[in-house]
Amino acid sequence: MQHLFLSGVLAQSGAEATSHATETPAPPAEYLFTLFGLPVTNTIFSAWVVIILMVVFAYFTTRHMKQLPSGAQNALELIIELWIGVAEQAMGPRRARRFMPLVATLFLFILVSNWFGILPISYFMVTNAEGETVPLFRSPNSDLNVTAAMAIAIIALAEFFELRSLGLFGYLKGLLVPNPMRWLEIFTRPLSLAFRLFGNIFAGEVLLATMLAVAPYVLFVFIGLELFVGLIQALIFSMLSLVFLSIATVHEEGHGTYDDASTLEGEIAQTTHGQPI
Repeated sequence: MQHLFLSGVLAQSGAEATSHATETPAPPAEYLFTLFGLPVTNTIFSAWVVIILMVVFAYFTTRHMKQLPSGAQNALELIIELWIGVAEQAMGPRRARRFMPLVATLFLFILVSNWFGILPISYFMVTNAEGETVPLFRSPNSDLNVTAAMAIAIIALAEFFELRSLGLFGYLKGLLVPNPMRWLEIFTRPLSLAFRLFGNIFAGEVLLATMLAVAPYVLFVFIGLELFVGLIQALIFSMLSLVFLSIATVHEEGHGTYDDASTLEGEIAQTTHGQPI
């Protein structure tokens, strides 16, 4: 790590910190330091902090499991049970157990990341390796690079499972047969996922910075609004990811494994194969 960016910068005057805190955020994430020859921005650094917090929370929550859960264990089990129920309604029990851990983890990471940028620590300023004063923490999802990376990973995973579900010949047939909508969805899905999450979270940061400068006494109203928006955006991204994974593996259900018309995927599978519902 070059030019340890925390050296001698943790003690700033209150006036200087406030002036930086009220500056309107810019779309590009601020550079902090270089690690192994690669630049690290405050959004990437914040993502690492969020991951560490989630791992520590999961460890202490599951270290002493109880038959009758309480406290943090109860909250974690509630989230898991809710996502199991949602996934089972969308794709049936077998695939729900298969994809639920990924979708639930994605939901928690996005939710914590969204709320991380609202905390007062987001106004903690440091001097980076280039001598610029920048915020140390910033919501990872206010960086288009982070949201695009998650979106591309989800779509690539969905395409992989579709390839495995259809087989190489069936997958290539769907791509090569003139079908502009198939190619369009490959490119628009990651774009819609990435830009929706990035746009809402970045706009929220701009709103909070503006209200902090204009009307700081009513800032709590907008903080509450952004907490709600952060929850909704985490749900939207996770639910769309679940839908994409469900559609990619619908043929597994159509082959007779789970032709359950009571689920969304059961209906899609039966309709795909010309069976009346």
